[in-house]
Amino acid sequence: MLKHLAIFLCYAGGAVALALFAPLWLPLTGPEAAVGLGLAALIGGGLLHEVYARLGRETFLVEKLLGLRQAQGEALEELNWTRRELAILREALESAGGVSRSGKSVDEVISEVKVLQSLITRLAKSTKAPVQDVGAAPSGPAMGDPARRPAEKSVPRPLPQDGGRIAVMPANANQRPGVLPPVAEGLDESAVLEIARQALCDDRIDLVLQPIVLLPQRKRRYYECFSRLRTTDGYMILPEQYIGLAEREGIVAAIDNMLLIRCIQLVRKIQYREEKLDFFCNISSHTLGDDAFFGDFVAFLESNRDLSKHLIFEFSQSDYEAWDSGAALYLRRLADLGCRFSLDGVHHLDIDADTLANRNFRFVKVRADLLLSDPRAGEALVDNLKERGLTMVVEKVEDEDALIEVMELGVECAQGYLLGEPRLAKPAA
Repeated sequence: MLKHLAIFLCYAGGAVALALFAPLWLPLTGPEAAVGLGLAALIGGGLLHEVYARLGRETFLVEKLLGLRQAQGEALEELNWTRRELAILREALESAGGVSRSGKSVDEVISEVKVLQSLITRLAKSTKAPVQDVGAAPSGPAMGDPARRPAEKSVPRPLPQDGGRIAVMPANANQRPGVLPPVAEGLDESAVLEIARQALCDDRIDLVLQPIVLLPQRKRRYYECFSRLRTTDGYMILPEQYIGLAEREGIVAAIDNMLLIRCIQLVRKIQYREEKLDFFCNISSHTLGDDAFFGDFVAFLESNRDLSKHLIFEFSQSDYEAWDSGAALYLRRLADLGCRFSLDGVHHLDIDADTLANRNFRFVKVRADLLLSDPRAGEALVDNLKERGLTMVVEKVEDEDALIEVMELGVECAQGYLLGEPRLAKPAA
């Protein structure tokens, strides 16, 4: 208001000055002409002032409109997360209510809701983080992931190279239930990162299972759980496509945490069927470093000890060799609950079986090619593990010749495409 008053005084004063002193400044100007110049200056200044004022109001209104649109977008995003939170909590309460009739306490229900709330908080922070410019650094491989190739033998449909846009027809529209869809190809890093963020936000992280069999009967006794991200059109994103980006953007912990929750839901479903099955689930260094979530997760298992005996947590050899005291504390708590551990991602056979046994490790997973590269050392390791109560699981067994060779070394468990391909878990899991 003061600004407009100052502007008015300026041009009004100039107009008065022209009317009074124009004859002195311009000798040929009479009094009537001076008054006319003053009136013209007053009217012109008023018009210019009005134009300036209207432009200022228009700018102000545009800024307010943009602010309201941004606030509306944030409100809709918060509403979306609130709806998802209510849906997950309702699912947890319904699930807990079903088992409460079998003797589940209120404290157990609260612990389950708390760990889900912790996961939701992690997902919200991860998906709301701003997307940064992505460089050309290559993605790192997923640790402990037994399935590095598409499930289909045929080559999947190529995707158009137009900024990550995918064909309209769902990729898995005509596939059998449980069969993995083809891999999304032709995506740049920014498109993969956006798909990862949206998959977290829209709950499009699928649980994939691959069997681990007992030898020589090939009886399915265990399953390994790992995750696959799904695009809106049903394609699959492999870990080697997104892990490096997810680590760089700080969302890999949310993906790992979601996988843990999926495993818990699956174990609970299997319990109802009274099937003798246990599940391997990878815990990465990112999850161990997430004190808030992992603390709530351990507390949840303390209230659900019946689930712990069906869970085998996998740790890569690299993470295991770099453990600190904080990680060891959580692992002791898990071991006290009856959880077993497995060493995964083995890159050398120099393994201290005594230390593993003391830390409640019961399995060691070794690739078939690494074990067979030195059969004598491999056989010695198998015998050494057996003496200390550990079982070797040979993974990536792809043909009968390799299976015969590992069985000759005394291996009792194996995993690979020969023995069972990865398949999607049922949605109800």
